[in-house]
Amino acid sequence: MADERDPRCVFPAANLASANAVADLLGRKGFPCEVVPPPMVPPAGDALGLTEGPPPVVEVRVLDIDQAAPARELIEAEREAVREVQDRLARRAARTGTVAATCEECGKASDWPAAQAGTTEDCPHCGAFMDVPDPDAGDDWSGVDFGAEEGEDEPGAKP
Repeated sequence: MADERDPRCVFPAANLASANAVADLLGRKGFPCEVVPPPMVPPAGDALGLTEGPPPVVEVRVLDIDQAAPARELIEAEREAVREVQDRLARRAARTGTVAATCEECGKASDWPAAQAGTTEDCPHCGAFMDVPDPDAGDDWSGVDFGAEEGEDEPGAKP
């Protein structure tokens, strides 16, 4: 069976929300496009959920057919970036053990599930926000200069 999609279709989405998100991305990147819903909703399947044919898709189409190939390349590059984030989140969720973190506000240490490494949590002692370090990401903030603390005068500042 030949692909019957419009040649301007750069992304077949499973739902309207996904199609709108891709269309928004393409529009921000300079690819004017439109979201085209399926021509008709197929009849509901039997009670077992068995239906014939592929499910309907919402197409994202570029307005200029000459931009179809570059738009598909952009989508693929973004898809790869999303895969990398999903892989990192899956690795984080699969971690076992604990990670120790010290609250900068109260100075008390807490142990956190390793799956929460790299997140910001509420300190169980004082309730302040605290960063749970991610050993895999090299989260060492000790050498970072964040400037003067709130309420501190910077050297040479006039009162």
